[in-house]
Amino acid sequence: MKMSCRMICFVLFCLVISFACSKRESFAPMMDRAIEKESVSAVSVGGADKVANEVSDRRLVKEGSVGFQTDSVIETTAKVRQLIDQYKGFVSRENAYNYTGNRNFTIVARIPVDSFDKFISELEKIPGQFDARTIGVTDVTAQFVDTEARLKAKKEVEKNYLAILEKAKTVSETLEVQRLLGEIRGEIESVEGQLKLLQDKTAYSTLTINYYEQKESVFSFMKGIEKAFREGWMGFLQTLIAAAYAWVFIVIVATFLVFRKLRKNRKK
Repeated sequence: MKMSCRMICFVLFCLVISFACSKRESFAPMMDRAIEKESVSAVSVGGADKVANEVSDRRLVKEGSVGFQTDSVIETTAKVRQLIDQYKGFVSRENAYNYTGNRNFTIVARIPVDSFDKFISELEKIPGQFDARTIGVTDVTAQFVDTEARLKAKKEVEKNYLAILEKAKTVSETLEVQRLLGEIRGEIESVEGQLKLLQDKTAYSTLTINYYEQKESVFSFMKGIEKAFREGWMGFLQTLIAAAYAWVFIVIVATFLVFRKLRKNRKK
């Protein structure tokens, strides 16, 4: 009797273990399929360059800088800010400093990409002497397409994890899926941040505007004196060179004057 009870208990125990194992085995493939979808999507992202070459809506990042001399830094600053507001842009940074008698001012402006060229044209109409202008364009279409594809893949994995979470039967299974959900959501937030940064760069162009007002100082005064002496000496040398070229004319004139004076002396 005792032997038969032991056999029954052993059979029941084996059935419970096999049932639990079957549940675990049915749960594991679901997790593998969820992760596999992200891997497959990641492989498809590798074709972003090819897709980027086919899209008509290019994603371009425009950046540039201009530098010029102005008669009044205060007036120019007011005009530059007025232009920025006119073209729906904003100032991201500005800096003012004095150096060797010059008053310098720098404004870093963010301008909507569609108005960037018009803004520069209007900026160059401000009275002043332009010294430099540099404009660069970077095509980030492939990077944009790749980031969008990765975001889509990770959101699909998150969706699958949520579906698996509803089917979890044990506490350990629930905790494991929640851990994976936390990881994938962190990755989604990171990719969303990258995508937002790309969207901002392609929506607004960055232009560094540097202008300066030259002021008189002891340094510039001494430099002016030095320039005057140097140019005066060069003028003297140029006069000597001109006289050397005109030696024939000088000899003729001098001979004529001497001959004329001799004639006057003879008449007396």
